[in-house]
Amino acid sequence: MKRMKLVDLLFEDAVPGDAPPEKQVHLFDFDDTLGVTTNANAVMLYRDGKPVHKSKQEVEGWLKSLGVSTNALLDPGIVPISEKDGAFAAYVNSAALAKIQSQIPSDRQFATGFAVPTGASGQDEVLVDYTPSSSTNQDTTKPISSTIDKLKKANAAGSKTAVVTARTASGQVEDIHGNKLTATNAKDMEEFLEKQGAKPNSGVFGVSGGNKGKKIKDHFVDSAAQKPEEVHFYDDLSKNTNDVEQNMAKQIPAELHIYGPGEFAHNEANPSTPNKSFEPAGEEEAAKNQENSGRRYAADPILERWNKLAGLMK
Repeated sequence: MKRMKLVDLLFEDAVPGDAPPEKQVHLFDFDDTLGVTTNANAVMLYRDGKPVHKSKQEVEGWLKSLGVSTNALLDPGIVPISEKDGAFAAYVNSAALAKIQSQIPSDRQFATGFAVPTGASGQDEVLVDYTPSSSTNQDTTKPISSTIDKLKKANAAGSKTAVVTARTASGQVEDIHGNKLTATNAKDMEEFLEKQGAKPNSGVFGVSGGNKGKKIKDHFVDSAAQKPEEVHFYDDLSKNTNDVEQNMAKQIPAELHIYGPGEFAHNEANPSTPNKSFEPAGEEEAAKNQENSGRRYAADPILERWNKLAGLMK
């Protein structure tokens, strides 16, 4: 492990895990963060408000241009959707969907049953059907030990823990054909994690492919009865880590620590070491004004770090 220099410790953005455990919130994505799943999701390219591809070969060419192999296709593969004028959609695994989404701006991604492509002139947009992932197969999902262990430790220490998934957690969902289905992910994921000894103590929240940053800020910070001092977020996808950073970094009265993007199962991301850390909103102003508003940081954060190093503060 690389040894951190003293000056880096003093001037780093934030110190992860030094808040009392009961004032920490740990929020985990599920797919490819806590478990490796085999669910497919359908994806369809739109341009000028209309589906683009009229053949299997056209879809294969588009996927190849995005670096997605046909090996990423799951049953039923590439198929025409009669309800979309016979245009073709591809059913892909979660890794392939992540690669596609990383190359399409988030405001041009839409989920069936929630929003439709806008028809912005000349712009590529994608419609994603998450309903094949409306349930989680507990028998075929493979646990990712590093993040599950981190969830266990957070639970044992008394921190608040939850799963924030891009899937719909519960209730009615609509597939790409317009059919209504019932989502059971909240129940399925909780049961799966309970078998691992890592059931989140604050449940499972679904955003249906939406903005995780907004969901977390609203539910776990703005609406929280007890404001957290640290928010820890774990996710393998850059779309979600970017959303959390854009909506929360230095905008909330708590430290923010982001673990990912990268595959936790292959050590591309480490649940013990954040990729990015941010101090609470207004920390610089508080230091300048020499005011102590009752938060755990002193008016002089550098002095506090010296005290911590000297063992004078906890």
